[in-house]
Amino acid sequence: MNKKRRNRRMCGILTAVLLTTFAGEAGAAARQPEPDAPVSDQQHAIPGSNALGAYASGPRDAKEVEKFFDAFFAQAAVKKKAGAAAVSVVQDSKVLLSKSYGSTNPASKRVEEGKDIFRIGSVSKVFTAAAIMQLVDQGKLSLQDNIEKYLDGYKVTNPFDTPVTIENLLTHTTGFEVREPSDASYLMDPSQKPVTLKQSIFEVFPPVIRKPGTAYMYDNFASRLQGYIVQQVSGESFGSYMQKHLFGPLGMKSSSFGMSKELTRRLAPSYDPAGSAIPVYGFSPSEWPEGSMISTASDMALFMKAFLNGGRAADGKVILSPASVKAMSAYKIAIHPDFPDTTYGFEAPVLPSKTNGEHVISKGGDIQGYSSLLWLLPDRKTGVFVTYNTNQDLRNDLFTAFMDHYYAGGKPAYDTKGYKAQSADQLAKFAGLYSDLRIKLLTRVEVAGDGILKVSDAFGSHQLQQIDDLLFMDKEGNPLAFKTDATGSISYMKYTNLYSYAAKIPEHLPVFPDVGVDHPYASYILSLKSLGYLTEDLSQPFQPLQTVTRGAFIHAFNAIWSIPASSNPSVFKDTEHTQYRKDIQAAIESGLLEGTGNGLFEPDRPILREEAAVICYRLLTATGIRQPDATAALAPGTSKWAVDAVRSAVAWKLHGPEVTESAGKSDYGSQRALNKQELAALLFTMLLPQ
Repeated sequence: MNKKRRNRRMCGILTAVLLTTFAGEAGAAARQPEPDAPVSDQQHAIPGSNALGAYASGPRDAKEVEKFFDAFFAQAAVKKKAGAAAVSVVQDSKVLLSKSYGSTNPASKRVEEGKDIFRIGSVSKVFTAAAIMQLVDQGKLSLQDNIEKYLDGYKVTNPFDTPVTIENLLTHTTGFEVREPSDASYLMDPSQKPVTLKQSIFEVFPPVIRKPGTAYMYDNFASRLQGYIVQQVSGESFGSYMQKHLFGPLGMKSSSFGMSKELTRRLAPSYDPAGSAIPVYGFSPSEWPEGSMISTASDMALFMKAFLNGGRAADGKVILSPASVKAMSAYKIAIHPDFPDTTYGFEAPVLPSKTNGEHVISKGGDIQGYSSLLWLLPDRKTGVFVTYNTNQDLRNDLFTAFMDHYYAGGKPAYDTKGYKAQSADQLAKFAGLYSDLRIKLLTRVEVAGDGILKVSDAFGSHQLQQIDDLLFMDKEGNPLAFKTDATGSISYMKYTNLYSYAAKIPEHLPVFPDVGVDHPYASYILSLKSLGYLTEDLSQPFQPLQTVTRGAFIHAFNAIWSIPASSNPSVFKDTEHTQYRKDIQAAIESGLLEGTGNGLFEPDRPILREEAAVICYRLLTATGIRQPDATAALAPGTSKWAVDAVRSAVAWKLHGPEVTESAGKSDYGSQRALNKQELAALLFTMLLPQ
């Protein structure tokens, strides 16, 4: 497979998830001007900037608002982040701005006529949630309904005595195992036939692995299931329902969850980092309730006006009841009162520390080639929408600049005064490893002194000051919060990933008969078991020295990274009848695999350690989780095609005690077959912070 194409495809799914997941951390970095940026390009130097709070009551004058946005998008640093963008601003039922910026044609450096439609990604979820709330308004469903009521007899795999409810779907607290759209869900070939919405739901329906209502995890499947329930309750197809009951009444004539020829013609093109146009693509199913919506800035202004007007459209038609608007505007789930999670349809601000004390609800969206952000200040009756044709953190820059310009006089988001920090001994309960519920990357928390924690994650190490019993703040003002369980023990935390909790790995883990706490690989094997990645029965021997086949490795690897199984026909001639066929095909579609030649994969052959290292290297470098590091000196024995991967694996310490060093050279054992204890070490260390 072409390497450039492979990396692009891999980034299309996994990197999009990471971009959404760690938007807050990306925003923290984005707030720092480039060292060589001229003063005129830095945010504080935007003409008309609000250093003294002259507009602290919010945007009011259309000309002033346009001047502010014109200056923002004129910055060189901003132009680097998006070729074309569109913005709308609403205040108290008035549209103060609806305007396009930049260029949809790199050659002519201008906006092409009629190219005003953008893919808005997960901002779609707001509209899907609104459809659910319409049906609640009509008494056709209840937020407390067990979802099984709408699944045609399907029984959810749920070991808990608490059912998954409609409300759990809306607040992303279902407890479902992760399910993300696969690469095969993007249709690059117009002749490909999409599956139905129903097929896409029941082919991958996840089990419940946490008690519903106890933990927040951003959940694309939950939003897709909302769309299916809309279809079930209304008796209309999802797309038809949205057109008839939301887009039509609001006058959103350029918005849709599907792609007609006319709307496709008006779609703003997007480009990859090399400047090549990303082909127009479709979806399977053809309409994603969680993310396939297309729209314009002017259409989104119509929605914002209605929502901020208590759910009433311009012609007086009620789209949502005032009670539903209120429910969608108020946070229902929060790990801490000062660090909220979700409303019904919206989520916490993309940069919680930059709200200047204002009540903000927001929804970001990322899909291949496009990013968006919708944020509302319900108390101010103010709303902003921005969309653009790249996957960059431009929206974070705009949110910060807008809030500082119009609400500079507000109080700090987090009060650091008046709290007596706990002693180091009292803070010991927070220390340990935490596993992100969605992305699985691990965060290490250590006590660094009285009232001080050191937190290490994929983005480095951070020092945080305690400002409340379960709340801490880093030097950039970003919050970290913990949650306790019924016994008072620490169960979850939330920090750089604003869209998912991380579960604390228990200190005392159950053991296998042949893997006790003193086993050299115990920390890897038992931790993975506690996280649910090992299916072996604890009452039976684990057999740590058993070799791992190529098929079994891919199955375990995909589970760690939530790469969904593929139902597409097998590319390899020898994988059709293996139990790992769908996993292998999914890894191919994600750009992780190449065959052994002659159209074969050899799924039952033991995987060599260097082969496993290459697969890990491809994912970690393509997604940007790790940077290649070829500094390690290797003992002889590694194949030429695997040298960079093995050197990096050694430098990243992706191994257990089996890797030894002599005379300054590391012996990775590249030509040996990987065994189960080494597999556990490799998978677990991939997730650790550097």
